[in-house]
Amino acid sequence: MTDDELLIESLSIIQKQIKEELDAEKGESEASKEIRQDYEEVLELLGYIVPKIKGIDSLYEELDEDEFAFIAECLENYQDNFVIDGRNPQKLKEDEEKYSQLSDILFELYDDDDEEDDGEDYEESDGDEDIEAGLEEDGK
Repeated sequence: MTDDELLIESLSIIQKQIKEELDAEKGESEASKEIRQDYEEVLELLGYIVPKIKGIDSLYEELDEDEFAFIAECLENYQDNFVIDGRNPQKLKEDEEKYSQLSDILFELYDDDDEEDDGEDYEESDGDEDIEAGLEEDGK
């Protein structure tokens, strides 16, 4: 399975799982209402963002910074709750490979995001402020 295929499959599973959680949340308490509202908001946002995603590249090309962060967080939560089925040796192997591949995708997403941040931070500050602050302290 390619990274693009795994990304699309994972996002589809995430949407399905959230819908199932929403359908299962039947309570009438304030907490249940808030949970349902949160699930509905997440589903609405996923419904808006997921159609834009055709693969890994589209995460960078089609999504703004907040959408990218939201999708990365969804994938991270999915990975944290990823179920590896050990009842069948073939399924176990497939699930372990998917988990490893998903981990690699997330690592790349966060690594690329960090590199962009590092570059922006460097451009915003050339370090002169730090040098000037150090000189002022030395002069006191």
